[in-house]
Amino acid sequence: MPSEHSDAQLIAACQNGEAWAWDALVERYKRLVFSVALRAGLVQEDAADVFQTVFTILLDNLNRLRDPQGLAAWLITTTKRTSWNVMRKRQREVVSRENMEQQVTDAGFGKGSESWDEERWADQVLVREALELLGERCKRLLRMLYYDRTEPSYEQVSRKLSIPLGSIGPTRARCLQKMRRILQGLGVR
Repeated sequence: MPSEHSDAQLIAACQNGEAWAWDALVERYKRLVFSVALRAGLVQEDAADVFQTVFTILLDNLNRLRDPQGLAAWLITTTKRTSWNVMRKRQREVVSRENMEQQVTDAGFGKGSESWDEERWADQVLVREALELLGERCKRLLRMLYYDRTEPSYEQVSRKLSIPLGSIGPTRARCLQKMRRILQGLGVR
């Protein structure tokens, strides 16, 4: 049954150790947290793990919440970050399993190379994630400039993306700066 209490009231009651308030908070936000995890691309099982992790983090941080009315936004942000961490971990596990047999049979393939490959792959995953989080205009521009194998001229970019020729360089710089901030948010230094 939905609680008629505000988030601030429920958090205060949780801080006083009242179990009903915790149940009400979880009930209020369970669909939100689970749906954010699913929209991040996780399977049901991983989304359930993220759900548990996020609410554990919330429980551990109840006394530190500065703005109880911003709880929904805090939960969304925490769920996204936790989901990204799970996705990176799963992707690394897949690569490790796929490469394990090859690594064992390749002559001269040492641990230094294995570590470097995993780091390089993880970096590529983070770059792809950051690219997906950019706005559509930045995503299209950077893909065209850096991923297109034909190395288009600025004139071609201008025509294809309807960007004035003189704006491509400054727009590219702003997009790269935005991507840098996203990567920092994902934990890249």
